[in-house]
Amino acid sequence: MTPSDRKEFEGAALFRNLSPEVRDCLAKKAVVRDYPRGSTIGLQGDEACSLKLILSGWVKLYRVASNGEEAILETLDRGQSFDELAALDGAESSSSAEALTDVRLLHLDLQAICQCDRARSEIHAVVLRAAAAHLHKLTNQVEQLKIRTTTDRLVGFLAELSATHQDADEIELPYGKVALAGKLGMKPESLSRAFAKLKSIGIVSDLRRVIIADRKAFHAYRQQAGF
Repeated sequence: MTPSDRKEFEGAALFRNLSPEVRDCLAKKAVVRDYPRGSTIGLQGDEACSLKLILSGWVKLYRVASNGEEAILETLDRGQSFDELAALDGAESSSSAEALTDVRLLHLDLQAICQCDRARSEIHAVVLRAAAAHLHKLTNQVEQLKIRTTTDRLVGFLAELSATHQDADEIELPYGKVALAGKLGMKPESLSRAFAKLKSIGIVSDLRRVIIADRKAFHAYRQQAGF
């Protein structure tokens, strides 16, 4: 683990409340791996041998239905984690994971957890908090899919992305539009129509580049949509 990896590990919300002793023990047992864009990190139904913390890049979590259709559950970036509960119990992964960009992951084998004082109870506590946060986020996503139009869902995503870019007038999508459509619960053609509708408020999309020409109109639309 490089000093930069260690900094990301210690700054991750998942591990922030651990005692320094337990964090040190976990850091010593951590394994860091790099995954090129498009590579498979893990498959649904495989044993989750480790908790994964994203040090850099974007990861897609998805499931494949019996008819072959892919459903994107979430896209995660730096500082976020997955397979927490499954790794804690030695269970199967509930979803597959793919690198949407080049990804650097920190793996923690929770079955081989160190024997530091309070280590097991501390790890159980942070994993359960992470699981609760994931459930809360998933509940919100289901609500959005049921009550929001495709255009509103896109505006909500762009609002979050814009905030991370200090409200710049030009932002770049973190990954391709096919993955974005899946994340927002729509087909690529529906995403294209949603972008077309946003031209009326000055939002123009060119491949992964998005230009917000009229920020006042964008802000007004966000307020109307409740974002």
